[in-house]
Amino acid sequence: DGSIACWGRNNDGQAPPDGVPGVFIAVAAGGEHSLALRRDGSIACWGRNQFDQAPPGGMDGDFVAIGAGMYFSVALRRDGSIACWGRNDEGQAPPDGVEGGDFVAIAAGWRHSLALRRDGSIACWGRN
Repeated sequence: DGSIACWGRNNDGQAPPDGVPGVFIAVAAGGEHSLALRRDGSIACWGRNQFDQAPPGGMDGDFVAIGAGMYFSVALRRDGSIACWGRNDEGQAPPDGVEGGDFVAIAAGWRHSLALRRDGSIACWGRN
């Protein structure tokens, strides 16, 4: 039905036992927050938000993929650009996004992120 089932530690609301209602097409689990991509391209966020990595109102946009790191989030827009928000102490979530465009996939790690370009090359940023 497109809703999300959650389990595990829920000390900050990152895994509500009743799940998350809605119609979603992708999910991402961060350190203590979670994200879900809606069909309309917007993002739902829940869990710990001390670095604005999971704004309770979610994120509006035309997103096609999401990633959640330790205290940050990344999202791929339909136009191939990347949005980042949350903790950026090691360059893992530059507030202006990532230069280079034409990305087709993203992934977030503990304090770093990766993105695959259409030409097959990979961009990496954050803690090395």
